[in-house]
Amino acid sequence: MIIYYYTKEDKNKGEKGMLNDEICKLRDKLNKSIENGEDYEVTYKISIELDELIAQYYKIGADNTVSVNS
Repeated sequence: MIIYYYTKEDKNKGEKGMLNDEICKLRDKLNKSIENGEDYEVTYKISIELDELIAQYYKIGADNTVSVNS
């Protein structure tokens, strides 16, 4: 019998993977917006959304980091 222990780390890997996918999609959307010369407001809004997702991505990584005091 195999028992799988679900840990917080497993959960965060899933969250990071989903966030990574969203980041890639939004980055492509931002690039297309720039290439197509869309209105500045549209491009700016996409850029802000992308920044927020990237911040969430790194926050999840930071939450898993262990601090060691020397």
